[in-house]
Amino acid sequence: MSMNTPVVLALAILAWSSSVAAQDPLTTAPESYRVELDNEWVRVVRVHYPAGAKLPVHTHPAGVTAYVYLSDSDGVVFRHEGASSRAVTRPAVTTGSIRLAAGGEEHHTAENPAATASDFLRIQIKTMTSRNLRQRIARPALKPNQNSITVDYSSEPLVIQRVVVAPGQSIVAERVTMPSLWIAIPSGDVRWVEELNDETITNSGAIPMEFVRLIVRPPGRR
Repeated sequence: MSMNTPVVLALAILAWSSSVAAQDPLTTAPESYRVELDNEWVRVVRVHYPAGAKLPVHTHPAGVTAYVYLSDSDGVVFRHEGASSRAVTRPAVTTGSIRLAAGGEEHHTAENPAATASDFLRIQIKTMTSRNLRQRIARPALKPNQNSITVDYSSEPLVIQRVVVAPGQSIVAERVTMPSLWIAIPSGDVRWVEELNDETITNSGAIPMEFVRLIVRPPGRR
């Protein structure tokens, strides 16, 4: 083996690492991607595609992802690179709707040709390993003067609830023994709760309050 081989190998690894880092959307498009929360269960990234935006190539990790949409928006075009080179147009979405998807690592550009921005949360669920999850969850019609807690999705590792609190009213979120991610709709403000005792949520405003809650099973818990 040549004496220079370790040096060449080290340089190759450094070049590869730099390439990967360069494709991190937090680096390539920091105005469009911002980490809101990152722990051993979830990674929450806030995404903002301005009207007419064209984002350079970037990479998203493999795994299960929940998309929680924070605005009504038209289709966004993703042009994938590599072995699965193709263009995919995301259908129009509405505020409060959700999409669940599992897949491999993605390398793509993104373009929002619409006249309005697209805002959503991209939530990597680190505790899930499904390879064939594909589901769209429509936002139900809200009854503005009625409290409700409904289940949008349920599986062993993940439950998604939708909590609505009518103006001038309170609602009790019952105790759960698993950690959960609370998301306010449409602001996208997030709150991580390790374990919840009964919690009363009061709406003193003039419009309904809406939350999406992802209840996540921690690794190894049965």
